[in-house]
Amino acid sequence: MTAQLENQQSAYHRGHAAGVADVDDDVREAMRAYATNDLGLADHIASDRADREVRRTIPKAVVGQLVAAGIRIADHDVLDLGAGLGGMSEELVISGARVTAVEPGAAWADLTRRRVARHHGQFTLIEAFGEDIPVPDHSFDLIVSLQVLEHVRDPDKVLQEAWRLLKPGGRFYLACGNYLAFYEGHYRVPWLPLLPKSLGALYLRALGRSPVFLLEAVTYTTYPAILTQCRRLGFIRRRDEEMVSLLRSKEGSKWKILRAVARVTGDAGPLFLDRMRHTFTYDVYEMFRKPLA
Repeated sequence: MTAQLENQQSAYHRGHAAGVADVDDDVREAMRAYATNDLGLADHIASDRADREVRRTIPKAVVGQLVAAGIRIADHDVLDLGAGLGGMSEELVISGARVTAVEPGAAWADLTRRRVARHHGQFTLIEAFGEDIPVPDHSFDLIVSLQVLEHVRDPDKVLQEAWRLLKPGGRFYLACGNYLAFYEGHYRVPWLPLLPKSLGALYLRALGRSPVFLLEAVTYTTYPAILTQCRRLGFIRRRDEEMVSLLRSKEGSKWKILRAVARVTGDAGPLFLDRMRHTFTYDVYEMFRKPLA
């Protein structure tokens, strides 16, 4: 079933992704329109962001992290949960994955199809919302979601879908915003944690910026809430596993202190301190594993 975004942000208008000869030009224009029209960013910032989108700067870095973590991509089933303009899907197909992408914005979905089609890989795109993905249980070895969770209606439901769709032993790479931060990453302005949107809209207008994106396309996600829901579902945080291992082997004063904490609290104390480091950081980057049983 095809789903459409309900809002009318310029980033998703078909008029900004009309289909010229070069798909990269369309991708560049769609990102530039999103950055300037929706977010009010300066032209040079928007142009830089558009160029990085075409070059797949972030997807390449993510694939590099996955490979460094020993996660296989080639010949594996991967879900791009919230494909956007298709950079992650394209990079995964280039890396040899069998890719399924989910993207509810029709204009951006069209661009994603055109972008990935150039590589003749195994690719399927579903126009659907992340809360209800029409795919059978346990379909994917890896799920990647980049800057999507803060734009869905129900983040908990999206995380439930990720759990349902992931095979036992599969991995989930999640990057999203954290609204306990003193920063708003889309508008690139200082922000109060969980600032009520009515006040946020007044603040943005005072800066000469449109609040439409905030009001229509942002859901306040927080790092602690994300971790709580992932633990409730049964996901294991990769960093927790790494910390437990490092506590046993790492040298240095920092690790001596953490081992002293662990003697009193068990591993829970050092793990809590590690998570606290990210409580007020805007960008959340986490890797999770679904247990085999």
